[in-house]
Amino acid sequence: MIARAADGAVCRRRRCLPLVCALGLGALSLSLFALGGCEATGTTAGEPPSKASSASTSTPTSATSAPSETSAPVALASNAAAEAPPSGGVMPTSAAGTAKPVVGVAPRIRPSRAVKPGSTPVSAGTSPPVPLGLPDFAAVFKVLSPSVVAVVAGHRDAKGVFVPKRTGTGFVWDAAGHCITNHHLINGAAEVRVRAEDGRVKAAKVVAADTPTDIAVLDVPGLDLPPVVRSADAAQPGQWVAALGNPYGLQHSISVGVVSAVGRTDLPGEAPRDADFIQTDLNLNPGSSGGPLVDALGRVLGMNTAVLGNAQGVGFATPIGMVDTVVGRLLRDGKFVRGFGGMVVRTVSATHAQKAGLDRPTGARVHALVKGGPGQLAGLEPGDIILHFGETKVQNDDRLPWLIARTEVGDTVPLEVARGPERLRMRLTVTAAPP
Repeated sequence: MIARAADGAVCRRRRCLPLVCALGLGALSLSLFALGGCEATGTTAGEPPSKASSASTSTPTSATSAPSETSAPVALASNAAAEAPPSGGVMPTSAAGTAKPVVGVAPRIRPSRAVKPGSTPVSAGTSPPVPLGLPDFAAVFKVLSPSVVAVVAGHRDAKGVFVPKRTGTGFVWDAAGHCITNHHLINGAAEVRVRAEDGRVKAAKVVAADTPTDIAVLDVPGLDLPPVVRSADAAQPGQWVAALGNPYGLQHSISVGVVSAVGRTDLPGEAPRDADFIQTDLNLNPGSSGGPLVDALGRVLGMNTAVLGNAQGVGFATPIGMVDTVVGRLLRDGKFVRGFGGMVVRTVSATHAQKAGLDRPTGARVHALVKGGPGQLAGLEPGDIILHFGETKVQNDDRLPWLIARTEVGDTVPLEVARGPERLRMRLTVTAAPP
Protein backbone atom coordinates (compact mmCIF):
# COMPACT_ATOMS: atom_id res chain seq x y z
CA MET A 1 0.00 0.00 0.00
CA ILE A 2 1.05 3.53 -0.58
CA ALA A 3 0.08 6.53 1.44
CA ARG A 4 -0.39 9.76 -0.38
CA ALA A 5 -1.74 13.18 0.28
CA ALA A 6 -4.76 13.69 -1.93
CA ASP A 7 -6.07 16.95 -3.23
CA GLY A 8 -7.61 18.82 -0.38
CA ALA A 9 -4.63 17.73 1.72
CA VAL A 10 -6.21 14.44 2.57
CA CYS A 11 -3.76 11.60 2.83
CA ARG A 12 -4.99 8.04 2.63
CA ARG A 13 -3.32 4.64 2.57
CA ARG A 14 -3.73 3.16 -0.89
CA ARG A 15 -2.90 -0.11 -2.57
CA CYS A 16 -0.52 0.38 -5.45
CA LEU A 17 -0.68 -1.88 -8.47
CA PRO A 18 1.43 -1.52 -11.60
CA LEU A 19 -0.23 0.00 -14.65
CA VAL A 20 0.41 -1.48 -18.04
CA CYS A 21 -0.69 -0.34 -21.45
CA ALA A 22 -2.40 -2.97 -23.58
CA LEU A 23 -1.23 -1.80 -26.95
CA GLY A 24 -2.05 -4.77 -29.10
CA LEU A 25 0.68 -3.78 -31.57
CA GLY A 26 3.41 -5.83 -29.98
CA ALA A 27 3.99 -6.98 -26.44
CA LEU A 28 4.74 -3.61 -24.96
CA SER A 29 4.43 -2.76 -21.30
CA LEU A 30 3.20 0.80 -21.04
CA SER A 31 1.44 2.71 -18.36
CA LEU A 32 -0.87 4.84 -20.49
CA PHE A 33 -2.85 3.95 -23.56
CA ALA A 34 -5.01 6.21 -25.67
CA LEU A 35 -6.52 5.52 -29.07
CA GLY A 36 -3.39 5.82 -31.08
CA GLY A 37 -1.93 7.62 -28.11
CA CYS A 38 0.42 5.20 -26.38
CA GLU A 39 4.13 5.53 -26.69
CA ALA A 40 5.43 3.00 -29.15
CA THR A 41 8.53 1.92 -27.27
CA GLY A 42 9.63 1.04 -23.80
CA THR A 43 7.99 1.43 -20.44
CA THR A 44 6.51 4.77 -19.62
CA ALA A 45 7.64 6.53 -16.52
CA GLY A 46 4.96 6.32 -13.87
CA GLU A 47 4.42 8.43 -10.84
CA PRO A 48 6.81 7.86 -7.96
CA PRO A 49 5.71 5.22 -5.44
CA SER A 50 4.58 7.90 -3.02
CA LYS A 51 2.22 10.24 -4.84
CA ALA A 52 1.44 13.61 -3.36
CA SER A 53 -1.14 16.09 -4.44
CA SER A 54 -0.55 19.77 -4.79
CA ALA A 55 -1.75 20.02 -1.23
CA SER A 56 0.73 17.55 0.17
CA THR A 57 3.71 19.88 0.28
CA SER A 58 2.47 21.26 3.54
CA THR A 59 1.31 17.96 4.98
CA PRO A 60 2.90 17.46 8.39
CA THR A 61 3.36 13.73 8.15
CA SER A 62 3.73 11.23 5.35
CA ALA A 63 2.35 7.74 5.66
CA THR A 64 4.50 4.70 5.35
CA SER A 65 4.09 2.34 2.45
CA ALA A 66 3.23 -1.31 2.87
CA PRO A 67 3.20 -4.31 0.53
CA SER A 68 0.26 -4.35 -1.85
CA GLU A 69 -2.28 -7.13 -1.56
CA THR A 70 -2.61 -7.67 -5.30
CA SER A 71 -0.48 -7.15 -8.35
CA ALA A 72 -2.92 -6.90 -11.25
CA PRO A 73 -1.74 -4.31 -13.78
CA VAL A 74 -4.04 -1.53 -14.89
CA ALA A 75 -3.76 0.40 -18.11
CA LEU A 76 -5.07 3.72 -19.26
CA ALA A 77 -7.13 3.26 -22.40
CA SER A 78 -4.95 4.29 -25.33
CA ASN A 79 -3.65 2.82 -28.54
CA ALA A 80 -0.54 2.73 -30.68
CA ALA A 81 -0.21 5.23 -33.48
CA ALA A 82 -2.78 4.84 -36.20
CA GLU A 83 -2.69 5.97 -39.80
CA ALA A 84 -2.08 9.65 -40.24
CA PRO A 85 -5.43 11.27 -40.95
CA PRO A 86 -5.85 13.36 -44.06
CA SER A 87 -5.26 17.03 -43.56
CA GLY A 88 -8.33 19.08 -42.79
CA GLY A 89 -9.63 22.55 -42.24
CA VAL A 90 -10.15 24.61 -39.14
CA MET A 91 -13.34 25.31 -37.16
CA PRO A 92 -14.80 28.43 -35.51
CA THR A 93 -13.29 29.18 -32.14
CA SER A 94 -15.67 28.52 -29.28
CA ALA A 95 -16.27 30.89 -26.45
CA ALA A 96 -14.87 29.90 -23.10
CA GLY A 97 -17.40 29.29 -20.39
CA THR A 98 -18.91 26.65 -18.19
CA ALA A 99 -20.64 24.11 -20.35
CA LYS A 100 -24.22 23.29 -19.48
CA PRO A 101 -25.98 20.03 -20.26
CA VAL A 102 -27.44 20.12 -23.72
CA VAL A 103 -30.99 18.96 -24.12
CA GLY A 104 -31.08 16.55 -27.01
CA VAL A 105 -33.28 13.82 -28.39
CA ALA A 106 -32.59 10.56 -26.63
CA PRO A 107 -32.81 7.49 -28.84
CA ARG A 108 -36.02 5.48 -28.60
CA ILE A 109 -35.87 2.19 -26.75
CA ARG A 110 -37.78 -0.57 -28.55
CA PRO A 111 -39.03 -3.35 -26.28
CA SER A 112 -38.36 -6.73 -27.85
CA ARG A 113 -40.93 -9.46 -28.14
CA ALA A 114 -40.87 -11.97 -25.33
CA VAL A 115 -41.44 -15.71 -25.64
CA LYS A 116 -45.06 -16.58 -24.98
CA PRO A 117 -45.96 -19.71 -23.02
CA GLY A 118 -46.57 -22.59 -25.38
CA SER A 119 -45.01 -20.83 -28.36
CA THR A 120 -43.28 -22.79 -31.09
CA PRO A 121 -39.56 -23.41 -30.39
CA VAL A 122 -37.18 -21.34 -32.47
CA SER A 123 -35.86 -23.33 -35.42
CA ALA A 124 -32.26 -23.30 -36.55
CA GLY A 125 -31.30 -20.32 -38.67
CA THR A 126 -33.78 -17.91 -37.11
CA SER A 127 -33.09 -15.26 -34.51
CA PRO A 128 -34.05 -16.33 -30.97
CA PRO A 129 -36.64 -14.24 -29.16
CA VAL A 130 -35.31 -11.61 -26.77
CA PRO A 131 -36.66 -10.71 -23.32
CA LEU A 132 -38.79 -7.61 -22.99
CA GLY A 133 -37.11 -4.32 -22.25
CA LEU A 134 -33.62 -4.84 -23.66
CA PRO A 135 -32.16 -1.46 -24.64
CA ASP A 136 -31.81 -0.58 -28.31
CA PHE A 137 -28.14 0.37 -28.51
CA ALA A 138 -28.37 0.48 -32.29
CA ALA A 139 -30.52 3.59 -31.85
CA VAL A 140 -28.13 4.93 -29.23
CA PHE A 141 -25.19 4.52 -31.60
CA LYS A 142 -27.03 6.20 -34.47
CA VAL A 143 -27.82 9.28 -32.41
CA LEU A 144 -24.56 9.57 -30.46
CA SER A 145 -21.95 8.53 -33.03
CA PRO A 146 -21.78 11.93 -34.79
CA SER A 147 -20.76 13.50 -31.45
CA VAL A 148 -17.79 11.16 -31.02
CA VAL A 149 -14.45 11.91 -32.69
CA ALA A 150 -11.10 10.20 -33.15
CA VAL A 151 -8.23 12.15 -31.59
CA VAL A 152 -4.73 11.87 -33.06
CA ALA A 153 -1.67 13.38 -31.37
CA GLY A 154 1.65 13.62 -33.17
CA HIS A 155 4.24 15.84 -34.82
CA ARG A 156 5.63 16.74 -38.23
CA ASP A 157 8.80 15.20 -39.56
CA ALA A 158 11.62 16.98 -41.39
CA LYS A 159 9.57 16.91 -44.59
CA GLY A 160 6.56 18.48 -42.93
CA VAL A 161 4.53 15.28 -42.98
CA PHE A 162 2.28 14.69 -39.97
CA VAL A 163 3.39 11.63 -38.00
CA PRO A 164 0.80 10.22 -35.57
CA LYS A 165 2.14 9.15 -32.20
CA ARG A 166 -0.98 8.37 -30.18
CA THR A 167 -4.61 7.98 -31.15
CA GLY A 168 -7.70 7.87 -28.98
CA THR A 169 -11.23 9.13 -28.64
CA GLY A 170 -12.99 12.33 -27.66
CA PHE A 171 -16.52 13.69 -27.71
CA VAL A 172 -18.17 17.03 -28.40
CA TRP A 173 -18.81 18.92 -25.18
CA ASP A 174 -20.69 22.06 -26.24
CA ALA A 175 -22.01 23.97 -29.23
CA ALA A 176 -18.96 26.26 -29.12
CA GLY A 177 -16.81 23.50 -30.62
CA HIS A 178 -15.06 22.16 -27.53
CA CYS A 179 -14.22 18.47 -27.37
CA ILE A 180 -12.87 16.62 -24.36
CA THR A 181 -10.51 13.68 -24.12
CA ASN A 182 -7.89 12.19 -21.81
CA HIS A 183 -4.86 14.32 -21.00
CA HIS A 184 -2.44 11.40 -21.34
CA LEU A 185 -3.48 11.08 -24.97
CA ILE A 186 -2.45 14.58 -26.05
CA ASN A 187 0.21 15.31 -23.43
CA GLY A 188 3.38 16.68 -25.03
CA ALA A 189 2.04 16.48 -28.59
CA ALA A 190 3.20 19.16 -31.02
CA GLU A 191 0.02 18.80 -33.04
CA VAL A 192 -3.44 17.40 -32.35
CA ARG A 193 -6.10 16.52 -34.90
CA VAL A 194 -9.63 15.19 -34.65
CA ARG A 195 -11.49 13.16 -37.21
CA ALA A 196 -15.29 13.21 -37.37
CA GLU A 197 -17.52 10.32 -38.33
CA ASP A 198 -18.12 11.93 -41.72
CA GLY A 199 -14.37 11.80 -42.44
CA ARG A 200 -13.56 15.48 -41.91
CA VAL A 201 -10.24 16.13 -40.17
CA LYS A 202 -9.74 19.30 -38.16
CA ALA A 203 -6.81 20.84 -36.35
CA ALA A 204 -7.38 21.04 -32.61
CA LYS A 205 -5.91 23.38 -30.04
CA VAL A 206 -5.41 22.26 -26.44
CA VAL A 207 -7.31 24.83 -24.37
CA ALA A 208 -6.36 23.46 -20.96
CA ALA A 209 -5.78 20.17 -19.17
CA ASP A 210 -5.75 18.72 -15.68
CA THR A 211 -3.29 15.91 -15.06
CA PRO A 212 -4.66 14.50 -11.75
CA THR A 213 -8.07 13.83 -13.33
CA ASP A 214 -6.59 13.05 -16.77
CA ILE A 215 -8.96 15.47 -18.52
CA ALA A 216 -8.12 17.75 -21.45
CA VAL A 217 -10.24 20.28 -23.34
CA LEU A 218 -9.74 20.83 -27.06
CA ASP A 219 -10.96 23.72 -29.20
CA VAL A 220 -11.86 22.49 -32.67
CA PRO A 221 -13.00 25.36 -34.91
CA GLY A 222 -15.38 24.42 -37.72
CA LEU A 223 -16.37 21.03 -36.34
CA ASP A 224 -20.08 21.90 -36.18
CA LEU A 225 -21.20 18.67 -34.53
CA PRO A 226 -23.94 18.17 -31.92
CA PRO A 227 -22.79 18.03 -28.28
CA VAL A 228 -23.51 14.96 -26.21
CA VAL A 229 -26.31 14.87 -23.65
CA ARG A 230 -24.89 14.46 -20.16
CA SER A 231 -26.77 12.42 -17.59
CA ALA A 232 -27.83 13.95 -14.30
CA ASP A 233 -28.22 10.47 -12.80
CA ALA A 234 -25.41 8.54 -11.15
CA ALA A 235 -24.41 5.18 -12.58
CA GLN A 236 -25.78 2.13 -10.78
CA PRO A 237 -24.31 -1.39 -10.59
CA GLY A 238 -26.08 -3.68 -13.05
CA GLN A 239 -27.09 -0.78 -15.31
CA TRP A 240 -26.80 -1.29 -19.07
CA VAL A 241 -24.06 0.86 -20.59
CA ALA A 242 -22.11 1.20 -23.82
CA ALA A 243 -18.76 2.67 -24.81
CA LEU A 244 -18.14 4.42 -28.11
CA GLY A 245 -14.58 4.77 -29.29
CA ASN A 246 -11.84 3.94 -31.76
CA PRO A 247 -10.14 0.75 -30.52
CA TYR A 248 -6.93 0.11 -32.41
CA GLY A 249 -7.90 2.89 -34.80
CA LEU A 250 -11.14 1.14 -35.81
CA GLN A 251 -13.25 4.27 -35.85
CA HIS A 252 -16.67 4.59 -34.27
CA SER A 253 -17.01 1.21 -32.62
CA ILE A 254 -19.45 0.38 -29.83
CA SER A 255 -19.14 -2.09 -26.97
CA VAL A 256 -22.07 -2.99 -24.71
CA GLY A 257 -22.08 -4.24 -21.12
CA VAL A 258 -23.10 -3.30 -17.61
CA VAL A 259 -21.82 -1.25 -14.70
CA SER A 260 -19.92 -3.62 -12.42
CA ALA A 261 -19.35 -1.24 -9.51
CA VAL A 262 -19.16 2.44 -8.66
CA GLY A 263 -16.90 4.49 -6.41
CA ARG A 264 -13.69 2.65 -7.25
CA THR A 265 -10.76 4.56 -5.76
CA ASP A 266 -7.99 2.06 -4.94
CA LEU A 267 -6.47 2.00 -8.41
CA PRO A 268 -2.75 1.74 -9.24
CA GLY A 269 -0.32 4.62 -9.08
CA GLU A 270 -0.59 5.62 -12.75
CA ALA A 271 -4.35 6.03 -12.57
CA PRO A 272 -5.76 9.55 -12.26
CA ARG A 273 -5.25 10.76 -8.71
CA ASP A 274 -8.71 12.28 -8.28
CA ALA A 275 -10.47 9.03 -9.08
CA ASP A 276 -13.93 7.86 -8.15
CA PHE A 277 -14.29 5.47 -11.05
CA ILE A 278 -17.24 3.67 -12.54
CA GLN A 279 -16.18 0.06 -13.15
CA THR A 280 -17.68 -1.71 -16.18
CA ASP A 281 -17.39 -5.09 -17.87
CA LEU A 282 -17.08 -3.48 -21.30
CA ASN A 283 -14.61 -4.76 -23.86
CA LEU A 284 -12.35 -1.69 -23.91
CA ASN A 285 -9.14 -1.69 -25.92
CA PRO A 286 -6.29 0.69 -26.70
CA GLY A 287 -7.86 3.62 -28.47
CA SER A 288 -11.01 3.68 -26.34
CA SER A 289 -9.42 6.24 -24.04
CA GLY A 290 -11.34 9.51 -23.80
CA GLY A 291 -14.56 8.13 -25.27
CA PRO A 292 -18.00 8.39 -23.69
CA LEU A 293 -19.63 5.83 -21.42
CA VAL A 294 -23.36 6.10 -22.09
CA ASP A 295 -26.59 4.71 -20.67
CA ALA A 296 -29.45 3.07 -22.58
CA LEU A 297 -30.85 6.49 -23.48
CA GLY A 298 -27.58 7.72 -24.95
CA ARG A 299 -26.80 10.04 -22.05
CA VAL A 300 -23.14 10.26 -21.07
CA LEU A 301 -22.36 8.79 -17.65
CA GLY A 302 -18.59 9.16 -17.78
CA MET A 303 -15.35 9.19 -19.77
CA ASN A 304 -13.57 5.88 -20.38
CA THR A 305 -10.05 6.17 -19.01
CA ALA A 306 -8.42 2.92 -17.88
CA VAL A 307 -8.56 -0.87 -18.01
CA LEU A 308 -7.16 -3.63 -15.86
CA GLY A 309 -4.29 -4.77 -18.00
CA ASN A 310 -4.30 -8.51 -17.35
CA ALA A 311 -8.05 -8.89 -17.17
CA GLN A 312 -10.92 -9.07 -19.61
CA GLY A 313 -13.87 -6.78 -19.16
CA VAL A 314 -12.57 -4.65 -16.29
CA GLY A 315 -12.66 -1.03 -17.39
CA PHE A 316 -12.91 2.27 -15.54
CA ALA A 317 -14.61 5.54 -16.42
CA THR A 318 -14.43 8.94 -14.73
CA PRO A 319 -17.96 9.99 -13.66
CA ILE A 320 -19.46 12.76 -15.76
CA GLY A 321 -20.10 14.88 -12.66
CA MET A 322 -16.38 15.06 -11.96
CA VAL A 323 -15.66 15.70 -15.63
CA ASP A 324 -18.23 18.52 -15.70
CA THR A 325 -16.66 20.21 -12.66
CA VAL A 326 -13.14 20.06 -14.08
CA VAL A 327 -14.09 21.07 -17.63
CA GLY A 328 -16.13 24.02 -16.36
CA ARG A 329 -13.14 25.37 -14.42
CA LEU A 330 -10.73 24.73 -17.28
CA LEU A 331 -12.93 26.70 -19.66
CA ARG A 332 -13.50 29.48 -17.15
CA ASP A 333 -10.05 29.81 -15.60
CA GLY A 334 -7.70 27.92 -17.89
CA LYS A 335 -6.77 25.63 -15.00
CA PHE A 336 -8.33 23.68 -12.18
CA VAL A 337 -7.29 25.12 -8.82
CA ARG A 338 -7.87 22.60 -6.06
CA GLY A 339 -9.20 23.41 -2.66
CA PHE A 340 -6.94 22.76 0.32
CA GLY A 341 -8.18 21.47 3.68
CA GLY A 342 -4.87 21.22 5.53
CA MET A 343 -5.49 17.80 7.01
CA VAL A 344 -4.48 14.15 6.73
CA VAL A 345 -7.26 11.60 7.14
CA ARG A 346 -7.42 7.88 7.71
CA THR A 347 -10.05 5.16 7.65
CA VAL A 348 -12.59 4.96 10.46
CA SER A 349 -12.27 1.50 12.00
CA ALA A 350 -14.96 -0.40 13.87
CA THR A 351 -13.23 0.56 17.14
CA HIS A 352 -13.19 4.24 16.21
CA ALA A 353 -16.86 4.06 15.22
CA GLN A 354 -17.81 2.42 18.51
CA LYS A 355 -15.99 5.07 20.55
CA ALA A 356 -17.79 7.78 18.60
CA GLY A 357 -21.17 6.15 19.10
CA LEU A 358 -21.61 5.36 15.41
CA ASP A 359 -23.63 2.36 14.24
CA ARG A 360 -20.97 1.46 11.68
CA PRO A 361 -17.67 2.81 10.38
CA THR A 362 -18.33 5.93 8.34
CA GLY A 363 -16.74 9.31 7.73
CA ALA A 364 -13.07 10.32 7.59
CA ARG A 365 -10.86 10.31 10.69
CA VAL A 366 -8.49 13.24 11.10
CA HIS A 367 -4.96 11.90 11.55
CA ALA A 368 -2.91 15.11 11.39
CA LEU A 369 -3.35 18.81 10.66
CA VAL A 370 -1.23 21.40 8.90
CA LYS A 371 -0.18 24.03 11.41
CA GLY A 372 -2.17 27.17 10.72
CA GLY A 373 -4.04 25.42 7.91
CA PRO A 374 -7.78 25.51 7.20
CA GLY A 375 -8.52 22.39 9.24
CA GLN A 376 -6.76 23.62 12.35
CA LEU A 377 -8.32 27.06 12.04
CA ALA A 378 -11.75 25.42 11.79
CA GLY A 379 -11.16 23.77 15.17
CA LEU A 380 -10.48 20.22 14.06
CA GLU A 381 -8.30 17.97 16.21
CA PRO A 382 -6.56 14.65 15.49
CA GLY A 383 -9.01 11.84 16.17
CA ASP A 384 -12.06 13.82 15.04
CA ILE A 385 -14.32 12.06 12.54
CA ILE A 386 -15.76 14.24 9.76
CA LEU A 387 -19.29 12.97 9.09
CA HIS A 388 -20.66 15.65 6.75
CA PHE A 389 -18.95 18.07 4.39
CA GLY A 390 -21.58 20.68 3.63
CA GLU A 391 -24.72 18.80 2.59
CA THR A 392 -22.74 15.71 1.56
CA LYS A 393 -22.37 12.73 3.84
CA VAL A 394 -18.75 11.57 3.99
CA GLN A 395 -19.01 7.83 3.40
CA ASN A 396 -15.32 7.15 3.99
CA ASP A 397 -11.87 8.71 3.82
CA ASP A 398 -11.67 8.11 0.06
CA ARG A 399 -14.53 10.53 -0.57
CA LEU A 400 -13.30 13.57 1.35
CA PRO A 401 -10.30 14.55 -0.85
CA TRP A 402 -12.42 15.24 -3.91
CA LEU A 403 -15.10 17.05 -1.89
CA ILE A 404 -12.43 19.47 -0.70
CA ALA A 405 -10.56 19.64 -4.01
CA ARG A 406 -13.67 20.63 -5.99
CA THR A 407 -14.64 23.39 -3.54
CA GLU A 408 -14.02 26.90 -4.82
CA VAL A 409 -11.12 28.65 -3.11
CA GLY A 410 -12.43 31.01 -0.44
CA ASP A 411 -15.69 29.14 0.12
CA THR A 412 -16.65 28.27 3.69
CA VAL A 413 -18.21 24.85 4.18
CA PRO A 414 -20.04 23.64 7.32
CA LEU A 415 -18.76 20.41 8.85
CA GLU A 416 -20.43 17.92 11.14
CA VAL A 417 -17.77 16.30 13.32
CA ALA A 418 -17.80 13.46 15.86
CA ARG A 419 -15.37 13.94 18.75
CA GLY A 420 -15.99 10.85 20.83
CA PRO A 421 -19.72 10.72 21.55
CA GLU A 422 -19.96 14.50 21.12
CA ARG A 423 -21.24 16.06 17.86
CA LEU A 424 -19.73 19.38 16.82
CA ARG A 425 -20.48 21.92 14.11
CA MET A 426 -17.54 23.68 12.47
CA ARG A 427 -16.90 25.84 9.42
CA LEU A 428 -13.96 25.12 7.12
CA THR A 429 -12.72 27.92 4.84
CA VAL A 430 -11.01 26.31 1.88
CA THR A 431 -7.78 27.82 0.54
CA ALA A 432 -5.84 27.11 -2.65
CA ALA A 433 -3.74 23.96 -2.64
CA PRO A 434 0.01 24.68 -2.60
CA PRO A 435 1.69 24.23 -5.99
